[in-house]
Amino acid sequence: MKKLLVVIGKSGSGKTTLIAELIRRYPEQFKKVVTCTDRHPRIGEIDGVDYHFLPTKYFIDNPDLVLTKKTNDGFYYGTRKSNLFSNTHHLLLTSRLTGVAKLVSMGIRNVTIVNISISNELRIERMRQRGDTEESISNRLTEDAVSEHGTDFGRNPVINLDANQTFDQNVECLSWVR
Repeated sequence: MKKLLVVIGKSGSGKTTLIAELIRRYPEQFKKVVTCTDRHPRIGEIDGVDYHFLPTKYFIDNPDLVLTKKTNDGFYYGTRKSNLFSNTHHLLLTSRLTGVAKLVSMGIRNVTIVNISISNELRIERMRQRGDTEESISNRLTEDAVSEHGTDFGRNPVINLDANQTFDQNVECLSWVR
């Protein structure tokens, strides 16, 4: 079974961009786990590629979904259990620390955590560049400020990346996976 790389980091840290770059450079080795949401697509997002855009009722008490959460913006996000395993590609998934803890508690053993750190100034700049509203940015900053200390990563390896480094530098840190 291939690795499930769970990319964590605050809003605007580059999780989605890192995943897209890994898939672009190494399509035969990496595949994105397409998660589900009930929010509307952002400009350029494609249903089934960026997210599965689904009605809110899909998220209510759905046993097929894990890592389901409702954000401060009022939108649901979730991951289908069946999408967490692959024999052909390393899988890439974005999550929060609580999601990693949930995967560990489920006994999923192929998990590697990829943690991206970023300064508040850079993340605000990035969120504005991608078109987030000031209200959405404020909500994300508040949401990210909630402490998630004490997360149990089990025996899963952790790779620490820095959003201030280049993609090449960060991708090189993941070269052992390929």
